[in-house]
Amino acid sequence: MGSSTAAPASAEATGPQAAPPATLVQLLLVAVLSFTIMIIDGYDIGAMPIIVPHLASLWGVAPAAFGPALSAVVIGLGLGAFLFAPLGDRFGRRMTTVVSLALVSFATLGMAWSGSVSALFWWRLLTGVGLGTCLPNVLALLAQVVPADRRASAMTVISCGIPLGAAGAGPVVPWLTMAYGWEAAFYGPAMFMFVVTAFVALYLRQLPVPDAAPRPPRGPWRWTDIPVLAPLGQGYALRTAIFCGLFCFNSVSMYMLTSWLPTLLRGVGFSFEGSSLLASVLQIGGLLGGLVLAVQMDRQRTVGALLVGYAVVALCLVALALVAPAIAAWGTILLLVGMGVGGAHMAMPAVAAGIYPATMLSAGIGLAVTIARLGAMAGPMIGAALVGAQVSAGGFFLVLLAPVAGCVLCVLAFARILKAHRSSAPTG
Repeated sequence: MGSSTAAPASAEATGPQAAPPATLVQLLLVAVLSFTIMIIDGYDIGAMPIIVPHLASLWGVAPAAFGPALSAVVIGLGLGAFLFAPLGDRFGRRMTTVVSLALVSFATLGMAWSGSVSALFWWRLLTGVGLGTCLPNVLALLAQVVPADRRASAMTVISCGIPLGAAGAGPVVPWLTMAYGWEAAFYGPAMFMFVVTAFVALYLRQLPVPDAAPRPPRGPWRWTDIPVLAPLGQGYALRTAIFCGLFCFNSVSMYMLTSWLPTLLRGVGFSFEGSSLLASVLQIGGLLGGLVLAVQMDRQRTVGALLVGYAVVALCLVALALVAPAIAAWGTILLLVGMGVGGAHMAMPAVAAGIYPATMLSAGIGLAVTIARLGAMAGPMIGAALVGAQVSAGGFFLVLLAPVAGCVLCVLAFARILKAHRSSAPTG
């Protein structure tokens, strides 16, 4: 990360678990798999906030009451990433991925059966557990298959599936809701996920990667021998702490905004269709920002790119508090906000691939995702408190400046740490 970041192509990143060269077909297989999972994650992020105003009216419930349901998926993501994702490093990423995908499929189907806010909470919690278990293992598989000198870009580009899925929810959810009822917004993705799970179970074995990391030789037991705690071991602890802090603050910003943006837009006069369109624009900005940041990472300019991005985000948040609501003006501003916040969010797993060896990559990504999900859980809840207190849309955007400032401080701290240690590699 940054001009002094060791490139993800380093020997440390590949480690003893480096995979043999993959064929083009195998590379396409893991790329399609990874991209599909990211799209599902993104659709889940985008669909529920769009449904909230509709369900609030249909069920006669205040929008603020959906705060726990909006946060449930990120709570589950944290639990899955922390407790279950590291099992892929030890017992096999293939089986871990298949089981977690099956759980996501079933839980998404359950969301369509919900008849109350509390039922939505529990089904979204299970969805999050499945996604939190699956995503770090899929990204770790991707890191082992893709050539090392393209790893950062590949992981970031694949992560573009998240804003694509969320952006796709903008036009798809209103159409399905109006035509077939709100349940259709979850029935369709659930059926699709069952198909993806079957495909993964049949073909994931073709990937040329070791199924599980070899067990280390016996020796004195250390607390870092617990898979989920390995990234806190000697040589990694400080980097892990700062990296997790950055991921967390960025998640507060992203989830606070994405969870309540449709509601805020409706509150300032935009129609259902207009607010859905602008929510999609925000996600498209994340896609574009991720692609730009991927190029900068390959050129060792990550710190500078992140700082510029967060500065633009801060200026845009102030502009949203001052500029009168209009599709063109707010669409342009939200596009830039998405590029900064969403683009950085997509780049985080690629940064992890340059910090951790392959034997702890699932654990490293999982731990960072867990901490980030604390921020992602807090974001919608902070937004719910602001909406419940009837804070204006402009005031809401100004409050978002606080987590953005936290991101800037973490980037500066990480740049300083990496500069001080650029001549030495972690010893683990």
